[in-house]
Amino acid sequence: MRKFFVIINKHANNGIAAQNWSMTEEVLQHKNIQYDKNFTTQPGDAYQLAHDFVATTPSLALENYVILVVGGDGTLNDTINGIKASGKQDVPVAFIPSGNNNSFAAGIGIAASPQKALEQVLNATEPTYYDIGSYSDTLHGETGYFLNDFGIGIDAYIVSLQNQMKKHRLLQKLHLGFIPYLINIFEAHTNQEPFNVRVRVDNQYDFYKHAYLVNIANHPFYNGRNLQLTPQANASDHQLDLIIFENMNIFNFILLGIMIYFRKQLKLPSVHYYKKDAIHVSVNSLEFNQVDGEEKGNKYFDVLFKSVRYPFWINPSSIPVKEREEK
Repeated sequence: MRKFFVIINKHANNGIAAQNWSMTEEVLQHKNIQYDKNFTTQPGDAYQLAHDFVATTPSLALENYVILVVGGDGTLNDTINGIKASGKQDVPVAFIPSGNNNSFAAGIGIAASPQKALEQVLNATEPTYYDIGSYSDTLHGETGYFLNDFGIGIDAYIVSLQNQMKKHRLLQKLHLGFIPYLINIFEAHTNQEPFNVRVRVDNQYDFYKHAYLVNIANHPFYNGRNLQLTPQANASDHQLDLIIFENMNIFNFILLGIMIYFRKQLKLPSVHYYKKDAIHVSVNSLEFNQVDGEEKGNKYFDVLFKSVRYPFWINPSSIPVKEREEK
């Protein structure tokens, strides 16, 4: 069994990650598995911890390690970006999903139950490769990687509104946390203005003048295990899926929501869809941006997206499919 370099965001999901780590540590100790634990205290810590560990550990020694993340998609994103920024090898990453949404876990078949997810990790004997997305923005000199999606427009606007609002803990306890989310959706729709988008795939250029949302996805799940924004996306097909929503008047907006619920949105004339291993997107107006659910501010875009493979330390088939949704 390999050693684990563990990165824990114990504050994720209102402390659920801390509980998941207690369970995980008890199992690791019981099985006499070697591990080094490291706690994050602020955003960016997971990036730095992963970067410094990979950068300072000899390559031969890294062959014996797995980096285990206990946290949400944001912590996992930071970890992989830190590993990549080190400029060394892709150290396999394991994941105990402990965030609010855990979309990436759903996308690659990690069980919803932290106990079963840990079983999938400990049952692995070799890494399994899945796709992640890379982006390179020539306007700002920015590069990075995403696990779920890279959004421009109304979905990123909603993320921004969510971050500005105080946590509605009472509503969450009453299972009514969707109420402020719905309010933010309609506020974003009211204020989001249409924008121009240029898409290049191979040698083909397409132009859209009334876009409200541009989303490049790595797998179908969006904001959890139930909503599928790009239902044909697959984290194992070595391609990315681009979806563009145009002409979102209130009627089309409500219709779109209904069609997304039934996973039929690609049939709408206001929805444009691409699937390719490399996609170039340009936006010449300041728009909201989110990457894996993390707000990235307002900016112009000239971005090349590519699908790349990354090793994950997981044996998905060790837990039957019907059991993966059980918490």
